[in-house]
Amino acid sequence: MLTNRGEDTETPWADDLGPVGASARRVRLINVPFLHAKPTWGDEIIVMSTADGFPTWDRNGVAWKKIGTRIAADGGRWAMIVDYVGELRALSDACAKHDLICEGAWEPRDDRPGRAYLAVRNGVDDVTVMELLSEVPCTLTQIHPPPRARRSAAKSGAAKSAAVKPAAAKPTAAKPAAASPRVAAKAGAGKAGAGAKRPRAAKTAAPRKPAKTRAK
Repeated sequence: MLTNRGEDTETPWADDLGPVGASARRVRLINVPFLHAKPTWGDEIIVMSTADGFPTWDRNGVAWKKIGTRIAADGGRWAMIVDYVGELRALSDACAKHDLICEGAWEPRDDRPGRAYLAVRNGVDDVTVMELLSEVPCTLTQIHPPPRARRSAAKSGAAKSAAVKPAAAKPTAAKPAAASPRVAAKAGAGKAGAGAKRPRAAKTAAPRKPAKTRAK
């Protein structure tokens, strides 16, 4: 049985590889689990005896990046999910032809497609898998990982958002610069007020008297 601190519990099939100590056994998975991306088909794990009689492997909350620490021997595969409309047998036969392990989760219905979990050999990416299965007389929809076009769009959107931030930041950065003339204007106004007597004195200065003399 596979679990994660009592959650995501499922019971895949496994080959018993023998005891490891008094209460543990080493097993090799021969199913593609639905609730755990790892371990998957071909991985060897250590299961512990439990009171209910099910030898159990517990992820124990380990982060995904460290999931390898909970696997005794990596079988060299990763999990992929596709939805399909058609016959599971046709999909399974095509997968077997290309060394892809296929497990059907549920069959297609009128209101929804079927779903299949694949164990893909390391080094083969999802784009290649979909190309290999393009010959299958089924309609396939990639669920996990998200199709590359969607991932690229998401990255592009993130890049655009990141690009917009500096552009949006320019007016913010410009505000102090824009404030400087206003500060200078206020300072200038202060200077004009402080020196206002000199312009008024200039009005009674000599240049105006000669102008009146010329007017006579």
